[in-house]
Amino acid sequence: MNDSSLLSFARGYCLSCGERLQTSWTYNNLFAWRAAHLCDTCTGQLPTITGPACPECSAPEHVEVCADCLSWRRRSEDVRWVKNVSLFHYDDWMQAWTARWKFRGDAVMAAAFYYGLRRAYRQHFRGFVPVPVPLAPLRMQERRFNQAEVLAAGLKVPYVLALERPEREGGKQSKQTKRERLQTVRGFTVPAPEIISGRNVLIIDDIYTTGATVRESAQVLEAAGAASTASLTLIRA
Repeated sequence: MNDSSLLSFARGYCLSCGERLQTSWTYNNLFAWRAAHLCDTCTGQLPTITGPACPECSAPEHVEVCADCLSWRRRSEDVRWVKNVSLFHYDDWMQAWTARWKFRGDAVMAAAFYYGLRRAYRQHFRGFVPVPVPLAPLRMQERRFNQAEVLAAGLKVPYVLALERPEREGGKQSKQTKRERLQTVRGFTVPAPEIISGRNVLIIDDIYTTGATVRESAQVLEAAGAASTASLTLIRA
């Protein structure tokens, strides 16, 4: 974890640009000010998903179910998929942010999104048990933290590490084409199915790109006894 970001977080500075946070006391932010870890300028740059979006995967600018989700329906008829909810779409600002907090060790930067994640959880998935998507052991060793687990911790509800990932996997998804991501087999397992048996499970991950990761996770979790599956992701690429 990057020490400078941790100090900024503790001292009341913007986690993105480092400027001191200036709180304007209005009725709207009176009860939410503790969630403000970004300055007004950086908050204004957030690519929040607003307006029409695919009801199944949150892909922006889709009034009805998008082509990708229709394709997944044909492939995964045995999975009782609920939906994916994402907070942001993937633009240049979010790409730079992701590279910084995910690949350069600034795990504390995820705190800027905890309030939004908790609100989405309460609105769409209240009562679901969060299950973060795991990293492969080698990737975990390189990064030293699992970004999905960091996001799950921010929900402030008990989460379980129900999924495991194999020792060896394909290359980094950020370096793969869409076709390669769809063809990648991650081989998730559920070592202790009793912890999710009969429960509604919410898969937590940072980015929904093709849907392969969360949908494979869903299939494995439901085969292990989960009552239903859905996912909450920070970004919809």
